[in-house]
Order: sequence, then structure tokens, then C-alpha cells
Amino acid sequence: MRQLTYDGVPIPGLNDLVRTAIRLHPASGEPRPDESHLGGPLLWPSDEPWPECPVTWPPDPDASDDAWTGGHRLDGPVPVMVSVAQFFRDDFPELHFPEGTDVLQVLFCPLEHDSPHHRGPAVRLVWRDSGEVGDIADPPPAPEAAEAAFRPVPCVFEPCSIDELPRVCDFPAETRAALGIADGAAEDPEGWPELGQYSKIGGWTAWSATGPVELGCRDCGARLLQTIALATEEHEVGCGCEVAEDAPAGWTLGRRGVLNIFTCPADASHPFKVRID
Repeated sequence: MRQLTYDGVPIPGLNDLVRTAIRLHPASGEPRPDESHLGGPLLWPSDEPWPECPVTWPPDPDASDDAWTGGHRLDGPVPVMVSVAQFFRDDFPELHFPEGTDVLQVLFCPLEHDSPHHRGPAVRLVWRDSGEVGDIADPPPAPEAAEAAFRPVPCVFEPCSIDELPRVCDFPAETRAALGIADGAAEDPEGWPELGQYSKIGGWTAWSATGPVELGCRDCGARLLQTIALATEEHEVGCGCEVAEDAPAGWTLGRRGVLNIFTCPADASHPFKVRID
């Protein structure tokens, strides 16, 4: 890769900041359980119980995901989770699948939950070996109190690859110094490439209202990496692909923002974290 510059000046470490993201470009469709998709049926074994909301009251300090704990009191039956997304390794090898797995499934509890860094649906990740799935379960109906804003409509993917540079809050100290950016500054330098908010795998987080706080792995201390971004809207930024005018998944996350999932680079089965921005 050629040495990247800013305003014509080579910047130390700038090349090292480039991350490749896979834009998902969700489009309305009718995906099957054996396909990658948003909002469609999961490859879920019929002999495996359908997951229920993991949130407890009072909050469980040992919960595996900090986005699951918080002020959501469960009155009545424990709500079941709903299908959000499914990614097969053959389609998205960029995901760091734990050994022995080839499919990642994302589920939401479609009720409002609170935690110090997240307000929205509770999230569950399931990594599995598709070869061990025989008969496929029919998903149960969503909870009666489910928020329509947290339930996607079925979409297929039309992915493309794009290189991204981070927002200023993710710059290392040496890059800040080379660009003459003061510590604590939040605005990107003038002319800096725009980092859009769109659904993707990998890449950088398009922080808007918050920032990258407390993103260390609870098991090993490694800094968690952006793994999946699920956006309320899809914007035509950077890739040149045609983008639908509407919001194809039909959900609203945060203030029409993005639900970002961070996993451990050492082992994706370690506890993950969620930030909506």
C-alpha cells in the first residue's frame, strides 16, 4: 500500500490505521435458514431450546455481556428472543469464527433495556457448527410487548468491501501529534475521509454521540474490536454502490443510529459488548 498522506503530508502510522469493512447492503428479500441474512429464519436445531431474555433483576454482576444487565424488571413470562441476523463463514470469512464453528447467529430481546453504555434491545450471539444441525426449529412468536423498532424485516445481503480510517477519538497518540490534534479533541480534521454509519462487518466504529469507552475484554483484557454494525439507515458513503432510499431492515436503533457489537480478537467466544451510537 502506498504511504497515505493528509493534506499532502505523510503521517506516521496512518497506513496502519486502515481497516477493511464489508458493507452488508441489506435489501428486502426472503432468505432461507441456510443463508446469511437479516431478520430471516435461523438455522436453529429443533432439539435446542429457543433462547429467552438473559436480563435479570437485580442486575447480575457476572453476566457475560455488560449490555444485558441494567434496569429492566421482568414482569410476567420471560420474553423469548427474536432472530436478527445470521452469517455463514463461507459468505463472511472476515469474521473470526471460534474453532469448530461456521455460522454466527444474532438475536435480540425486543424490549427496552438499560445499562451504563447501552439503551435498547438485549443482544445474544450464538456461534455454531452448521453441520450439527438436523431438523430446524420454527421460531416462537415474538413477545406481545415487543418493540417494533427492534424487529428487522427479512433482508438479504449484497456485500461489498471498503477501506476505512477511524474517527479522531480512535486515533493513537502519535497520529494525533502528527496531525496537531490536541488531546480530548472530538472533531475530525478538516478534509478527513467521512466514516459513514451503515451495516457492516469489521471496520471502524462511526462514533457520533459517544466514544470508545470501556472496551476491554472481561476475560483476557484485550481491546475489543468492532465486529458487526447494524444500522437504522444505509447511506451512500465511500463505496459507490447503489443504496436504497429507505431503511430496508425497518428497525430503529438508538436515535436512528447504529448498534455496534465488539468481540475479543483473541477469542470471539469471550464476553462481547454492545454500544448504540
